[in-house]
Amino acid sequence: MFKLLPIAALLAGFVHAAPAFELQTSEHPAIASIERYAVQSPSKENIPYNGAFVSAFPKGFGFAPGSGLALKKMDKDGTLYFWATGDRGPNGDAPKVLEGEKKREAKIFLAPDYAPRFAEIKVTRKQSADVISSKPFLIDGEVASGLPLPKGTVGATGEVALTDSLKTLKASTRGIDPEGIVSDKNGKLWVADEYGPFLMHVDAASGKVLKQLAPGKGLPEVLKHRQPNRGFEAVAVTPNGKVYAMLQSTLNVDGETKSSAQFIRLVELDPATGATRTLAYPLDVDAYKKTGDAKIGDLVAIDDTRFALIEQGKGKDKKLRNVLYVIDIAGADNLVAIDGKEPEFASKEALANVKMIRKQRVLDLRELGWKAEKAEGLALFENGIAIMNDNDFGLKTDLASGKDVDDVLIKDGQLPDGDSLVVAPSGEATDLWLLNLKQPLKNYFPK
Repeated sequence: MFKLLPIAALLAGFVHAAPAFELQTSEHPAIASIERYAVQSPSKENIPYNGAFVSAFPKGFGFAPGSGLALKKMDKDGTLYFWATGDRGPNGDAPKVLEGEKKREAKIFLAPDYAPRFAEIKVTRKQSADVISSKPFLIDGEVASGLPLPKGTVGATGEVALTDSLKTLKASTRGIDPEGIVSDKNGKLWVADEYGPFLMHVDAASGKVLKQLAPGKGLPEVLKHRQPNRGFEAVAVTPNGKVYAMLQSTLNVDGETKSSAQFIRLVELDPATGATRTLAYPLDVDAYKKTGDAKIGDLVAIDDTRFALIEQGKGKDKKLRNVLYVIDIAGADNLVAIDGKEPEFASKEALANVKMIRKQRVLDLRELGWKAEKAEGLALFENGIAIMNDNDFGLKTDLASGKDVDDVLIKDGQLPDGDSLVVAPSGEATDLWLLNLKQPLKNYFPK
């Protein structure tokens, strides 16, 4: 189905060893060709590391800007410039921590001093994709942190942050987890944050967070029921200036709906008035073992009512899916209670009278040879679609025993039976694909 054309020479002096560029033709009815780039980050962008596994990461961790993507501009010669954002930093899965009788979720933070930052990427067509600058986010004049927020505060996930030696880290009041980025007509950035969920308005020149909206404070209070680490994953701005932020997964209202809710919420904000409403994006319910397995990757506006988005996750057939849809919010209902309860509790039949967002499938990226688990960057350019993956800073965490982290507990800072943590390079690069279209996206607009 695919034919690989000649590969460009690898750029020297960068982190990744993958080819800088490949061109791939396609027989897919939607795609004429694919420009595949390994995003090159200069060593100055590396995150320093001197922890227990330094021998595996002697140059630190390569910067991973693949959590969100937005077109900044396109030059006359076709050179593309994108805004991109990294997330909360190098971290990995950990066993739960036993505190008294309670088992708390935990994460290993290998660079706890890391300040989440956003970047500008330059794509020189058919040559390279390069990180040319980056800036940390600033909150109240200080660099942001990727560490979880203190327990009991708005946006707290309840996670225990651990060092690579399983010592407990202090939570941060400036903790953010950026997962989506887009610029508005004034050149300011809107950034989606997974912790809160928060929606941040950011000065692109300085990285200063000008405004941070939260559930009950500028955003609908129901969003406080987001699943931990499944807050806002995507953000888009339409030509009329409205801002749309999308949750990664279903809400877990009162701890009861994450596996059964039939939709994911899209939040509309009018920055001029502060007015908000939430709309229902219908999941591919039958594709998953439970609806809570579905995740949104990113969202980009096409016009005032139509968007492209990625829905992804492991299907009930245990295969990963990264499906690109075009959606239309025109006519969709603002969500309200059904029989006195949030609509997440409603059955498919009870939701029959709710006008949800319309959707039309374009393709599954895996049909094009996509291998990464997470397609979290999505942007549009002239006659094409840009896709980028989140490689989680190129690391993976395991246990020396080979046991699954969900099967053991950390007690008093120790793993059981002499087990130990193992952190190793994942071998996954940050890839940026440009999908050159055979047909315009309007051919796929929901009817």
